[in-house]
Amino acid sequence: MKVDVNISDLKMRMLNALKLRGITGDSAEFMVNDFIEAELGEHSSHGLSKFLLIDAALSKREGPFELVKEIGNYAQVNGHRDLGHMAGLYCVNKAVDLAKKHGNSIVALQNASRYSRLKPFAKRIAECGYIAIIMNNGGPSAVAPYGGTTPIFGTNPICFAFPSECDDPYLFDFSTSKKVWAEIRQAILEKRSLSANCFYDRNGHFTEDPEQANAVMSFGGAKGYALCFAIEILTGAFIGCKMGKAVSDEYDLGFLFIALSPEMFGTLETFKRQVDELANEVRNSSCVENVNSVYIPGDKSKHHLQIGLMSGQISVEEDILNRIYNMEISLSGGLESNSKLN
Repeated sequence: MKVDVNISDLKMRMLNALKLRGITGDSAEFMVNDFIEAELGEHSSHGLSKFLLIDAALSKREGPFELVKEIGNYAQVNGHRDLGHMAGLYCVNKAVDLAKKHGNSIVALQNASRYSRLKPFAKRIAECGYIAIIMNNGGPSAVAPYGGTTPIFGTNPICFAFPSECDDPYLFDFSTSKKVWAEIRQAILEKRSLSANCFYDRNGHFTEDPEQANAVMSFGGAKGYALCFAIEILTGAFIGCKMGKAVSDEYDLGFLFIALSPEMFGTLETFKRQVDELANEVRNSSCVENVNSVYIPGDKSKHHLQIGLMSGQISVEEDILNRIYNMEISLSGGLESNSKLN
């Protein structure tokens, strides 16, 4: 059952829970805003239930992340099993700094826990005036190859962000699986079934039972599968991380942060104007039957987010809310991480 709560109150409680765990300042604000905005944007699988995995991640923390290599426009960071949000935020700042010097940059992250969405990291890069391309191996093995049912690839999300003259950058953030693996966690917590014809059980049959799910389809047929495969390589072998069945946990995963300056080949102002013009052409284009508007990727999530923020209220599963409240006053209440609940 869902209950409505005040966003400001919930945010304060989440910040208190992080403070109790020694996480404060910009990192804490960034994390909490990400989880709340994902929930408001109707991406609950990356929202408040993901916050419940903080303690599981902290229990495996080995030390602060470390810059282990920086040569010209590229750098490599060892996360030392630190929180993905914190290590990722460091990588974003490093990517921007290097792009300021070289016009472009690429930063690789290894050995960190998962963060939630790619969108807020890409947004930070774009707000600094750079094009962002961020991707990561979303393993362990979850996605079956096209035509198969054996889980081999991660869900392998990718995000593009483009500076705009409008209030926000254009953000295209999507997984290369037909449904995110985190839908299993959400279905278990909400006591509901999985989406139909997306997940396979161990016998290779479609299942809607979250306890029986063993693999998920890639999106977009053979082309989506090819993109998923490519990201596995770019965030695996390319940066010295594991791939496929060799991935045993989230710390085997790789993350890439790329920043490109529009001024490499033109001016930032011209770039923004041209991108805005293209976006307007898309939004003003003709619709198919029974469709009222053509959207830019991310428009619908942004709309839901704006409505939620204006109302000041957020609807949360009661069990998730109670767990967050418990985390505010004790070092418990979250979820244990496993292949179903990652």
